[in-house]
Formats: sequence, structure tokens, C-alpha cells
Amino acid sequence: MNVTIDIKLFFVILLLIALIVLVVYAILVLRKLLVTLESTNKVLADAEVVSGIAAARSQDVDGIIDDASGVVSEISDAVSGNTDLVKTVSSVAKSAASVRGILAGDEERAAARRERRDGKKKRRK
Repeated sequence: MNVTIDIKLFFVILLLIALIVLVVYAILVLRKLLVTLESTNKVLADAEVVSGIAAARSQDVDGIIDDASGVVSEISDAVSGNTDLVKTVSSVAKSAASVRGILAGDEERAAARRERRDGKKKRRK
């Protein structure tokens, strides 16, 4: 029994075998691709949760920073608006301190004079 195959038929069979191998390879690649897509979906879902948390926290922090800057600006406005009051109070305090210093200085000078007089009187005796 002799079988004769012409070259044309040989290439068709070879092409069919290559096509079957290609289909099997494509099926294996698609299976791995599906596993990869499932893992990617899990990662993206986790990233969505994390980004949601970060966005919420950043809004909280942004509100806190806004509140803090408002308080600082109010304090700044209060200090700059009450500059005359602060200057008046500080000048009154300085004046009181000066008067107290003068009175204390007079008392100290008087005490020093008394000591000198008492010292001279003791030497004379």
C-alpha cells in the first residue's frame, strides 16, 4: 500500500496542525490572562478603598487647616486692631514702673544717707 501526498496537501496538513497548536496556546494564554485580570481587579478595588480613605482624610485635614488659618488671622487682626490699646497699657505699666523705681531710689538714697550719717557719728564717738 502506497500513499502518495502531494506537496499542496502536505502544506495544508502542516497548516492545520499549526492552527491547532496556536488555538491550544491561545487558550492557555487566555486562562492566565483571566487570572491576571482577577488579581488586577482586586488590586484596583483595594486602591479605590485606600484612595477614598485618603481623600476623606485630606478633606478633614483641609478643614482643620482652614480653621487654624482662620483663628490665626483673627488673632492677627485682633492684635493689629488693638495696637493702640496695647501701647496704652504698656506705657501705663512703664510709667508705673518708673514711678516705683523713682520712689524706691529715693528710699534707697535716703537709707544710704542715714547709714553714712550713722557711720560718721560712730567714728566721732
